[in-house]
Amino acid sequence: MLSGRGSLNDAPDMHSPGQRHLLAFIAIGAVLAGALLYALWRAPEPIPLRRHPLEIHVLDVGQGDSLLIISPMGKAVLIDAGPPEAADTVLAALRREKVHELNLVVATHPHADHIGGMVDVLETFPVKLFLDSGQVHPTRTVARMLETIRERGIAFLIAEPGQEFELEEGITLRVLAPMKPRIVRAGRDRLNANSIVLLLTDGSFSLLLTGDSERETEKRLLRTYPSLSANILKVAHHGSRYATSRPFLERLRPEVAIISCGAGNPYGHPAQETLDRLRAVVPTLYRTDLHGEITISVDRRSYWIETEYPTSADVWVGRSSGHRSVEDRATEVPERAFR
Repeated sequence: MLSGRGSLNDAPDMHSPGQRHLLAFIAIGAVLAGALLYALWRAPEPIPLRRHPLEIHVLDVGQGDSLLIISPMGKAVLIDAGPPEAADTVLAALRREKVHELNLVVATHPHADHIGGMVDVLETFPVKLFLDSGQVHPTRTVARMLETIRERGIAFLIAEPGQEFELEEGITLRVLAPMKPRIVRAGRDRLNANSIVLLLTDGSFSLLLTGDSERETEKRLLRTYPSLSANILKVAHHGSRYATSRPFLERLRPEVAIISCGAGNPYGHPAQETLDRLRAVVPTLYRTDLHGEITISVDRRSYWIETEYPTSADVWVGRSSGHRSVEDRATEVPERAFR
């Protein structure tokens, strides 16, 4: 289950002339611009030696997802924008990191807990390219996002496996999914199963970003990419039991797993059975409901992880409901995990 998903009352008439014109514009004009910008992304740039690490910020947006990538030379990529109530958190993170322009924005799939804050981002920061899963989901949240993309003249591209975005020399974001034909029978949700899946690489470092993908997605990934591995796994769907299968984990063998979820969520995220599968394979786990914002820094030779808060809670124990306790969080110096 998801928080903030559009209800039937939230659904506009997608057959009205205005909606058809909007979608036609997005499908033709913006896609052409997106294809051109994608070609430009592929062209490598001469980059001097690094003075700063690559940084990946897993933002604490409650029951949702948002991740910010900052390259050593300051290129910025935002992957999802959390639920509507987290828009200010996402904007504050962008300002804190001195982002003036977003080179790439990704909407992994059209659920409101991933794109609820997107309009605020698009209206506040210039965006060069918007990467979308291409899935139709007739809610006002999606319609407003597409309308803002059109009004701002943002180049729009549908994700396809094999697309690569080179942030800087040696730092690449590669699209692994959704694949064709799209998954139509999923264990829980078709939109989740067809999420954009991305692999971020920097030298020998790799981070797998799975959106809200499900077991069916994982099976396709294992068949299509038999040598797939990652140092860090961004766990799918907030630790739902419908993803993060044992075969998938055993193939990846990540050193670290990260879960984005809200402490008071009513969905039982992360599920205990998912945590048990993770614990059997993955040595280290971080969770935004316990650690707050989680920052990964990469300098090609190594990586290290900092958290907004240390925690005394057991990260391997799931939540069925409830609120973050005083014992869960403290306000001392953030902890660091070096790899």
